[in-house]
Amino acid sequence: MISALLRTARFFRTPRLATAWAAEFVDDRITTPRHRKQLSYYSDRQLPVAEGVSGALGVDLSEVNVVLENLPEFLVAEDKDPGMTIKWSATSELAATTYALIRLLKPEVVVETGVGAGVSSWTILRAMEENGNGRLVSIDLPTPNTELLPEVGYLVPKELRHRWELRIGPSQRVLPQTLSELGEIDMFQHDSRHSYSNQLREYRTAWPFIKAGGMLVSDDVSNDALHDASRSWGGEPTIIGQSKESPIGLIRK
Repeated sequence: MISALLRTARFFRTPRLATAWAAEFVDDRITTPRHRKQLSYYSDRQLPVAEGVSGALGVDLSEVNVVLENLPEFLVAEDKDPGMTIKWSATSELAATTYALIRLLKPEVVVETGVGAGVSSWTILRAMEENGNGRLVSIDLPTPNTELLPEVGYLVPKELRHRWELRIGPSQRVLPQTLSELGEIDMFQHDSRHSYSNQLREYRTAWPFIKAGGMLVSDDVSNDALHDASRSWGGEPTIIGQSKESPIGLIRK
């Protein structure tokens, strides 16, 4: 245990970041298992990507299918960059969902937590570039896994970075600062630590800043956080299945 803490401290270089990461890790292991009473609520509602996006946005299924039939080459190519296939990168379902939402909602400002290699960031920025509009602010607290990458968000091409701002630090601190600075956003996407406490905190922090008609998106809905948050807002999330156990959750404001 002591050696693991020392490795963590060396990775983060500052006690503040090391403490934030360690606290989130411990909280996840202790708190999250107590909040998994609603998993059947999610599993019973799972939809394919096209149907889920159509229902969440209230648009015709054919309109969504047109977008999904024209996904960017980097999402459908057989020879993908290794960073797109590591265990904790966005799945093909999350990437397709995100791409369709950006193309159809045409948001001006999107905030996401969790970057890693940058699959979701690349997808969002590519869709924004095709829309000819939009700005993405990404927040990431690198983990020891990041040592395996050239840099956080390295997949994002240079030609798309004019729409992108990357902020490093724990979302507990950086997300409220970012939202207060922006004032309003069109879409929030959670893909940082998937603990009950962190997810619920991020959902509740972002929700008041999302414009009417905007969207909250969450990867890895694997505990009660989305259920509890959406019930407090008087809404029902749309659930999209993935090629892994935990689905995607969408809720429109």
